[in-house]
Amino acid sequence: MHQIGILQLTQNLDDAVRGFKAGLAEAGLTANFHYLNADGAVSDLPQLAEKLANQKVELIFACSTPAAQAAIQLAGTIPVVFTPVFDPVGVGLTQSMDKPGGKATGVAGMVPAAAKLGFIRELLPSAQTIGILYHTGDSNALLEVSNFKQAASTIFTLIDLPVDRAEDLSALPDKLPANLDALFLPIGRVIEENFASVAYYAEAANLPIITSHAPNVPSGALGALVANHYKLGLTCAVKAAQILAGTQPGTISVSIVDNPEILLNAFVAANLGIELPPTLLARAAEVFE
Repeated sequence: MHQIGILQLTQNLDDAVRGFKAGLAEAGLTANFHYLNADGAVSDLPQLAEKLANQKVELIFACSTPAAQAAIQLAGTIPVVFTPVFDPVGVGLTQSMDKPGGKATGVAGMVPAAAKLGFIRELLPSAQTIGILYHTGDSNALLEVSNFKQAASTIFTLIDLPVDRAEDLSALPDKLPANLDALFLPIGRVIEENFASVAYYAEAANLPIITSHAPNVPSGALGALVANHYKLGLTCAVKAAQILAGTQPGTISVSIVDNPEILLNAFVAANLGIELPPTLLARAAEVFE
């Protein structure tokens, strides 16, 4: 019976935890899980990580970048398997994707920008000008903005719509250029937590929203290309099984999202007068009505 810690930032990653547990069961491993959730309080994570260490866990499954950072900063050699960290190298969790080199490995959760670009072109074939709405204080958002700009700069005209704080969203109607064809929302808690306001302003401007946060789609975004957190958990379980069998985590490469899911909102499409392409409808994991 293995002793495994689960350190989670919020309930938004419950599917990853379920996938992780299912993956370990599929591998024939039995475990006693020590589960701690910070309920969104990032500052509590180091203390929660210490509690797991004191419970003598053999491995910590860390859900989110802050949880992974708290786990890896523990004294000692407790291995860490993480997801859906966007930038493992940039935040100091690993030395590289192929050779992590330390006590952590896992699955990066960012869908490649080229894949998102292809999704937008298929969903909105006539779109030419895309506004990028993002929080300037979110490192994950900044990384996704940078990647998206590199992939899309020769295909779309891109308009920066940076937000320094949530209160700035009230000025969004005055910042939206008249020639925008769509809004792209990178990952980021400030935008996600205030999505209702963004959706209200976008609807008033007749603008479709392409989001990086799956729950935004049933709440009013037109579509998203996102990682399946359950599958990320399954992949993490494979890595955890290797570690529990004696493989050093620093020798196990970090995986990336290779089969992102399509989410579409048919109700929003109808309101905007957009016909959802049959090719996307046929491949969509879920279509909200």
